[in-house]
Amino acid sequence: MRKFISILLAVTWILRLVSRKVLSPTLPNSTLNPGDLLFSPIGKRESKYIGHVGIVSTDQHIIHSIPSGLVKDPAPLYYKKFRRVHLYQPIQQQAGPLAAEYAESLFHRYPKAAYKVNTRLGEDSYVQYCTKIVWQSYYYGAGVNLGNLSENMRAVHPVLLKRKSQLTKRN
Repeated sequence: MRKFISILLAVTWILRLVSRKVLSPTLPNSTLNPGDLLFSPIGKRESKYIGHVGIVSTDQHIIHSIPSGLVKDPAPLYYKKFRRVHLYQPIQQQAGPLAAEYAESLFHRYPKAAYKVNTRLGEDSYVQYCTKIVWQSYYYGAGVNLGNLSENMRAVHPVLLKRKSQLTKRN
């Protein structure tokens, strides 16, 4: 009986390790580049569909917007927050660092930015949500209109930023 319980505990422990590895995305083998975009479902247990986006800063952190304000997470921490992360880079490679610099300026100017999804993309940088900070970073920082969206659009889902003519998937 003891042998059976020991084997059962060992199998349970191994399954826990394997499930954590499967459920937690890993950083890509290549480094993240400034301006790369990370699309993910919201949280570890929620939908399998994309619902969040962050942008890589010039110092390899991920800037994104959450209800408590703008956040700048180290990449490993960001990856641990989500079940899956899809990494994209701009086709115009010079646009990435410019967008990253703009995102950093927003982060420093508005660290406690109000979180409101139903705001126009082109207005009020002190009111943010994840898609808006990424769109503004590319639009105002690099002159690239991700998704070819109107400045007047509201409540834009992150997946609308992903145009094959502007972004390419890295993983």
